[in-house]
Amino acid sequence: MPHQRFPKIEILSVEPHEIRFILSETDVSVANTLRRIMIAEVPTLAIDLVEFHENSTVLNDEYIAHRLGLIPIRFQAQDSVRGGDCHGQFLPHNECLCYDRCPRCSVEFELDVNFDNVAPTRPESEQGLPLTVTSRDLVRHK
Repeated sequence: MPHQRFPKIEILSVEPHEIRFILSETDVSVANTLRRIMIAEVPTLAIDLVEFHENSTVLNDEYIAHRLGLIPIRFQAQDSVRGGDCHGQFLPHNECLCYDRCPRCSVEFELDVNFDNVAPTRPESEQGLPLTVTSRDLVRHK
């Protein structure tokens, strides 16, 4: 039986934004605790305010807003080739000194998908099928 109170951690590599390790001689609860702590401490971006101008779908606004909030958003600085750490780039909205929203504490996206505009470009076998909207359809509003 592993000793839950004395787990062993073998560090394989350490990089600025990544650490690789092996956790052994413990049970699943300790591994899950470490996983939850790591998730909570990683700075993330999420959609938390959604404004609708027109919703012509059968889904109600609250459902769509909730689903948008579940989309993981990768931060990529304008001078970067790959995604990076958003921690130094953004402030939590409640810590920002702006009145409403500013580029320091928020990012605006626009989602404008129209079935009638997309349908002619779809393959003939997909013409009558529902249109799938994904995170690729989110466009950063500048």
